[in-house]
Amino acid sequence: MNAWLAHVSIIDGWFPATIAVLAILGALALVVRRRARWWWWVAVLLVVPVAIGAAYGISALLVNVLDVWPEALPDEVVLWGAVGVGGLLLAALALVVRPFRWWRVAVAPVALVLVASIAGLQINGYYGLMTTAADLLGQSPKVVQGIPSALMRHGAAASVSGAVDAGWDAPAGMARTGILRQVTIPGTVSHFTGRPALVYLPGAYLLHKRPKLPVLVLVSGQPGSPMSWANTGEIRATIDTFAARHHGLAPVVVIPDPLGSPYNNTMCMNTPLGAADTYMSVDVPDWITRTLDVDNNPQHWAAGGFSFGGTCAVQMVTRHNDRYRHILALASEREPALAVDRAQTVAQAFGGDTAAFMRQVPLTLLHEHPYRSSWAFFGAGYADSVYLANARVLDAAAKKAGMRTHREVIPVAGHSYQMGRVGVLDGLTFLAPALGLGR
Repeated sequence: MNAWLAHVSIIDGWFPATIAVLAILGALALVVRRRARWWWWVAVLLVVPVAIGAAYGISALLVNVLDVWPEALPDEVVLWGAVGVGGLLLAALALVVRPFRWWRVAVAPVALVLVASIAGLQINGYYGLMTTAADLLGQSPKVVQGIPSALMRHGAAASVSGAVDAGWDAPAGMARTGILRQVTIPGTVSHFTGRPALVYLPGAYLLHKRPKLPVLVLVSGQPGSPMSWANTGEIRATIDTFAARHHGLAPVVVIPDPLGSPYNNTMCMNTPLGAADTYMSVDVPDWITRTLDVDNNPQHWAAGGFSFGGTCAVQMVTRHNDRYRHILALASEREPALAVDRAQTVAQAFGGDTAAFMRQVPLTLLHEHPYRSSWAFFGAGYADSVYLANARVLDAAAKKAGMRTHREVIPVAGHSYQMGRVGVLDGLTFLAPALGLGR
C-alpha cells in the first residue's frame, strides 16, 4: 500500500483534480438555491472580498506580529488561503440563513473540508513540501540507516583527482546509481543536537579504489528537514543524473540538520537559539573527513541549500571560506532573519546588539573581504519575485567581492523543492569545474 501511495501525486494529476471538482460541487451545493432572493446573492458575493481581506490580515499577523516567517507570504499563497477562508464563510452562511434544510447540515462540513483541502494542496504545491500521498500520510519510504564499514574512510582510496579532464574513465561494472543513507552527526564541539542527517554516495564512491570526490553540504528549508531533500527534493535521482553527465563522477552529498526541529529557526548562527554555526562549520566537516573518503581540499567543497538552507550556504562560505569554498544558493534570503523587521531579529538573537549581528551578515562580509577563489550559483523560481530580487542583490555583491558567479531564473514557478531539484542540477553543472569534476 505504501508503495502505491508513493506514486500518487498530490501536486498534479488525478488526485488534486478530483479534489478540485468535488470542492466546486460542494461549494455550489451550498450556494445554489431554487428560490434565492437578491440579498442572498449579495451575501454570497460579499464572501469574496471578506475572505481576501481576512487572508491578508492573517498573513500580516503571522509575518509581522507573530514572526512565523521572516519573509512576506507570496500573493498566490495568500489568495489560496482566502479560498479556504471563503469555504468556511460559505459553510457558515449556508447553515445560518433560512430556510433550514437537514441535508445542508450534512453537506456544509464536507464542502468546507473539500474547499480547505484544495486550498491546502495548492499552497503545498507552491512550496513543494510534500509531493505524494505517502508524504501527506507520513508514510514516505524510509532511508536505510548507517554506512557500511567498507564505505567508510579506510585509507585505501586510489590517488585519483576525480577530474573528468584529468583522464578519469569509469571502470567497467561501476554502479550507475548512488546510495542514500541516514546517519547521526553529533554536535561534539557545538553541543548542538540536529536530527538525523543524510549522506548520498555516488556510484564512483562505491568502488573499492574510489576517487577522492568533492563534497556538497546541502541544507533544507525551514520548516523542513534532511528528509525533505530525500522525498520532495529527490536528491538521489538528481545527483545520479548529474553523475551520468560527468562520466559517473559526482560530489558526495551530506545533508545535515542545523535546525533541530521542523519549526526552529537557528539562522545558522551562534546565538541563544543554538550553536548552529559551530555545528555546520566544525562538527559537520570534522565528521565528514573523519568518516568518509573524500577530497579534503576546501577548494573542492561547496555549501548549498534551499530557502533557509540557501541562506545558510551563503553564510558558511562567507564566514568559513577556509572550509566551504563555493555556494549553491536556491531561493536564499538576503540575510538570516527571524522576522521581517531586522530589529526584532537583533533583539531576539543578539540582545539588541545590531553591530554584532551586522558583522556576521553575508552582505557585510562580501563588502569587506575578497573571495577570489570562490564560485557562486544563485537561483530562484521564475515567479518567486522576492527571492529573485534576493538573488540579484547577492549575485552583485558576490561578483564585486571577486567570486565567479552565475544567476539563474529557474523555470519552476514556486518557492519549492521542485525548483530545488532543477536548481541543484543546474548549480552543480556550473560548479563542476570548481569542484574538480571537469566541464
